[in-house]
Amino acid sequence: MNRLPSFLSVVLCLSGLASPSQAQPSGLPPEFVSVSQSTSQVRPKDIALFGAVASDPQGSPLTFSWSASTGWLDAPTHGVNTSEVSWRPPLCLAPGGAPVSVTATNALGLSATASFAIDVQRDLAEDRQGDFRPMELGLDGVLLTEHTPPQLRLNHHRPSLNGEHILFATERQLSASFVSEQSEASHSLGWLYYDDLVSRGYIDTRGTPWDSADDVLRDANANGVADLHEDLYNLAPPSGGQARPYVGGTRRCVRTFVSGGLLYSQPELALNSTCSSAFAAGQSLADARPGKTHLFHTTDVVGAFSTTLPGSGFSDGGLYARIPNLLEPAASANGFKGLGRLGFLLADDDDDLTVHNRLGAVTDVSDFWDGIPDYDTSAYDGTGLPRTTNPDPGISDQDRTVDLGWVEGRKEIVLFLVVHDSTPHEPEAGMVYPCLRKAADGRCTLHLKTSTSVFFSKSRWNLDPDVVGTPVAQRNMGCDYQPSCDPDAPGRYSCTLNGTTQRMCGWLEPDSLDQLSSPAHGQLMLPMAATEASHPVSGGTPHLLIGTPGTATSQWILGFEDVSGGGDRDFNDVVFRLHTTGTGGTVRSSVLTADVPPELGDVCDVSRVRFRAEEYLQPACGTPVSPLITYFVASDCRVCSQGFCTANATPNWVPVPLSAGQNEAVVDLTPFQGFQLCWKAQLRSPDSQCAPTILDVDLGYELTPPP
Repeated sequence: MNRLPSFLSVVLCLSGLASPSQAQPSGLPPEFVSVSQSTSQVRPKDIALFGAVASDPQGSPLTFSWSASTGWLDAPTHGVNTSEVSWRPPLCLAPGGAPVSVTATNALGLSATASFAIDVQRDLAEDRQGDFRPMELGLDGVLLTEHTPPQLRLNHHRPSLNGEHILFATERQLSASFVSEQSEASHSLGWLYYDDLVSRGYIDTRGTPWDSADDVLRDANANGVADLHEDLYNLAPPSGGQARPYVGGTRRCVRTFVSGGLLYSQPELALNSTCSSAFAAGQSLADARPGKTHLFHTTDVVGAFSTTLPGSGFSDGGLYARIPNLLEPAASANGFKGLGRLGFLLADDDDDLTVHNRLGAVTDVSDFWDGIPDYDTSAYDGTGLPRTTNPDPGISDQDRTVDLGWVEGRKEIVLFLVVHDSTPHEPEAGMVYPCLRKAADGRCTLHLKTSTSVFFSKSRWNLDPDVVGTPVAQRNMGCDYQPSCDPDAPGRYSCTLNGTTQRMCGWLEPDSLDQLSSPAHGQLMLPMAATEASHPVSGGTPHLLIGTPGTATSQWILGFEDVSGGGDRDFNDVVFRLHTTGTGGTVRSSVLTADVPPELGDVCDVSRVRFRAEEYLQPACGTPVSPLITYFVASDCRVCSQGFCTANATPNWVPVPLSAGQNEAVVDLTPFQGFQLCWKAQLRSPDSQCAPTILDVDLGYELTPPP
């Protein structure tokens, strides 16, 4: 016979067997002389050898049979009184199990059985990650270096922003700094995630959710007004087939009107404190379409301008009385229906204590013209919610800048400016009432008269018709704005673009350029370079011009035009500086148990994970207060069905608890009962000079049967 290795020779269980339903035959059952196994612990891909030597008291020949409750047996090899078999183990086995047994039977049908105990181990110390390979990693803002072996380093880069599509490839910690205000209107600056509007049902992605260029606003109740605009002003009727849920707490005014044969609610933001009707049918107004502003047509108008003492009027309640509830941060005051984040509640900076018709979101409490908003910004967090504790009471230099927090990478954001002003309808002067509903030929059939307007960075969402058309504003960033400069024929009031002979009108007022060049803004000097507003889309007026200073890293100048209809299109009525105060990136591994067929993954769970990381931080990173790199593991990184597996975008990530000064920890994943193991790391940096680097990840795991 084939001799077994004599590593172990242990009889674990011996028993003589006979069928209980039959009379015991005379004679004795076989006896095991010895049993042996090559090892007491085996890895999943190894093989264990088992053997048995038996004898029969009667001297009759013996037959041997092997069985395994789990794992796989190869064909056994038998001798006269010996037998041996090789066994391939499963991925995991409960501790103390005896999965393999052998039975020896004599000619009388009497038998004896011996069982073998063995443990299947996945060595926790074994590194299952190995060197970093590009095909095995999902990199978002992280660079795989060309070192040997490769390393993972945070990738700093400066995106070029387009107002129609503002998206960062990686997560960013953003701050907004107030620069200047050159307007009689009052303003609030905010932003929201595009995906939140998609999730709320306002946008039809047309089957391409990854590309917003072809998206359109929905009109689910088919009344000619886009649902987004309808909910901004709560225009849907309170009942009937075209009703929509009220956005906010309790409706202040229950007053309706009929236009074009359809029922609507009158907008509370454009109704006085007694909710007096403000609908006028069949009004003769100038046409707001490009090239037709000299013509008049009949249209309906709803709403009224605010009075100088609005009281409780011209309000939809909510967290801030004169900001549409939909654009507020979610709070009990708006029924938790707000989608917006408000960076600056009041972007006023002047030498008085007034705002337009007292419509500001907060009170103007400063009459200093000093480049700082006239309210205590630190009393509110980066979303616009009041803080429980103000870290910097009173107005100070710190109130110039608001930390907007971390903005997710690859998620489009949309900026918006809420403007309080009473703009008349004079299309030939670039001033129009917002248009709620258009006919097929583009003519407005229902205008909104209001002192509360909203202008989005996406011009297609803006309600004010573009009376100019295709020409867009082009400006010289570093040149002083001069009202006398004609953009179509720039002359002595313009400046020459660097490296060319072309002249272009200036963009920002001298006061704004002075503010940017001050220490408060890092002495930022704008280059003599061209910038332009986004081209109008779908007839909406562009209201944002973004300038990217060539000398600055991750800074953008936001210049807004605050007149409904575009006005003089100077895009400098209120100016902010958007800047990165932190950069982030993420790396996610492939599934480290992917080499196991999906159908076998159901028999084992990842129980414990040992995680070890080696990092490098440049001296420029200093001594961070909190870790710049954090790690997570999950055991549900794929979803498998009928032999096919797909990546799980939202696994149950469990933080790796690396204490200060330690780079290794063990994580218990038993409660999650999963087999599809992977890890991810989040890298963050406070500035562009610090690029946290992962030199190596060493990961091992153990498997156990499901409970």
